[in-house]
Amino acid sequence: MSLVNTTAKKVVLHSYPEGNLKASDFAVEDCPVPELTDGTFLVRNIFVSVDPMLRIFIDKMPLGSKSMPSLPIGTTIPGAAVGEVIESRHPDFKAGDIVEGRFGWQHIALSNGQGVNRVPAGYGGIENALGIGGLPGFTAYIGLNTAGGVKPGQTVLVSGAAGAVGSAVGALVKARGGRVVGIAGGEDKRRYLIDKVGYDAVADRLSPDFHAQLAEALPDGVHVYFDNVGGPMLAEIMPYMAFGGLVLISGLMAQYQGNKGAGATDNLPAVLHAVMGKGVRIQGFSQYGQDALRPGFEEEICSLISSGALKPEVHVVEGLEALPQAQVDLFENSTTGKVVVRVVPLPGQSA
Repeated sequence: MSLVNTTAKKVVLHSYPEGNLKASDFAVEDCPVPELTDGTFLVRNIFVSVDPMLRIFIDKMPLGSKSMPSLPIGTTIPGAAVGEVIESRHPDFKAGDIVEGRFGWQHIALSNGQGVNRVPAGYGGIENALGIGGLPGFTAYIGLNTAGGVKPGQTVLVSGAAGAVGSAVGALVKARGGRVVGIAGGEDKRRYLIDKVGYDAVADRLSPDFHAQLAEALPDGVHVYFDNVGGPMLAEIMPYMAFGGLVLISGLMAQYQGNKGAGATDNLPAVLHAVMGKGVRIQGFSQYGQDALRPGFEEEICSLISSGALKPEVHVVEGLEALPQAQVDLFENSTTGKVVVRVVPLPGQSA
């Protein structure tokens, strides 16, 4: 495939968000196809991921601190993507390979192979490499590994349960024979989590009897709280924690948009009371430095998909130009499940 004089498109950071994220904070620009050098390859992106945590990287002061450098204006948005290798001068990758990596919000990316993973055939649709078989699924896998696995008699509670990571946590816990309770907003999400993902119970955080629903679903307390949200919800969950329970901090979605809705309440005392009075442990974790877990993760996901124990559902948006609004919708419309944007047709298909 000759890419001489080919022009592609990319999505860049146009302005630092002021308050809530807006589609106008991004811009779509034409760009030349990168030049291949020894040890690199070109990837034609097919599906590009939108993820809540991306909100951190595009702030002028990520997480309100100067310790993390901000993304320069005009930089291509560094999202994960899955695509096809179209040209290669890399010894480990050849044209036709289907790969996943942080290729960015663009049509064609240049890579040296760092952080790139081949997409196993057992994933089914290649878009699953961005969901249950990608960062959300791997995050769920690492978190459950950090918690010591799924143990008999435990109850796992998950906030943001209808999101990509929350759906993956619920699916993995159920596939391993555990009990899982979710927190989500609205009847549609509750039904999705119970009927599609397999959650045992879901408490509707928008309902006036939210806490009554939690109490009914958690008769023995929470042994592992998989927190994707942060904010005031963490303090609200503390009374339901079992003695010696573990809180896993996976995400802080409630705080990515400036902690909207947190008010002036100091929630720390409620958390500290649980830590001291119930022996509750709070632990963060990360995907970084966890590459040794990936082979086992991929093997388990392939096995669960092939057996039908996992039935991944992915919400697909069409067109690279739709990426900015798809990112905004994660917060404004709280999109259910894993969201990806198809930026070009699948290999062998026409536009």
